[in-house]
Amino acid sequence: MSDVLIISPHYDDVPLSLGQSLLDGELAARSVSVRVAFGRTNWSVQIHPTQRRAGVISRWRELEERLAARRFGYSLKVDNFEEVILRKGSMDPETFRGGTGARSDPLYGQIRNHLRVLSAQHADIWVPAGLGEHIDHQLIATAAADLIAAGKANFTFYEDRPYVSYLSDAELAEQLSVLNLELGSRDVSGPIQGATHAVIRRIYRSQIDPYFVDAQSMDLKRSLRERVWFTSP
Repeated sequence: MSDVLIISPHYDDVPLSLGQSLLDGELAARSVSVRVAFGRTNWSVQIHPTQRRAGVISRWRELEERLAARRFGYSLKVDNFEEVILRKGSMDPETFRGGTGARSDPLYGQIRNHLRVLSAQHADIWVPAGLGEHIDHQLIATAAADLIAAGKANFTFYEDRPYVSYLSDAELAEQLSVLNLELGSRDVSGPIQGATHAVIRRIYRSQIDPYFVDAQSMDLKRSLRERVWFTSP
């Protein structure tokens, strides 16, 4: 059984994006560790997220993630990078989604170095592809792509849910092109199941809102499978 490290931008991203694979797909047959990058957060749909509540919400979300780790079968580590809404002090989606300026973000160098160090310790690392253009996801995806281009590491990219559920094929291809890599793809799960969605909704009560539920419904209607992209040897 081979090991794989999966980088999760925030608490919840790995079960949302790879939950079916963890339960009965490719990842179910592997030893999986998850590392949450932006472990300091104040985002919740349950209470109004202020800067002062960042400590409380971070602990709440880490508890949810530890419950998910037990249910989906992975080990967990958490890093202490601040998520973008804390860095920018804004809840406006225009400030953290829709841009492609990851390399100009003050955290880019730290994230790239973080991934470089991890790549020396792990032979197989999966990172988000940055689909949906959330800046925290893009920071990781762009840093990983730049390390690949520089010949300093290799990574597998997984699709970011719930964002990818809302993208057309053309939009998905356009956003992947930002990585500037020649990529192949493969499915890593069977069709996503409603039971998997139900588990996610029960665990991540701080996060689930109609945006997530609608994305899950679209995945079920289209019998979608979880997917990754990789560079050719």
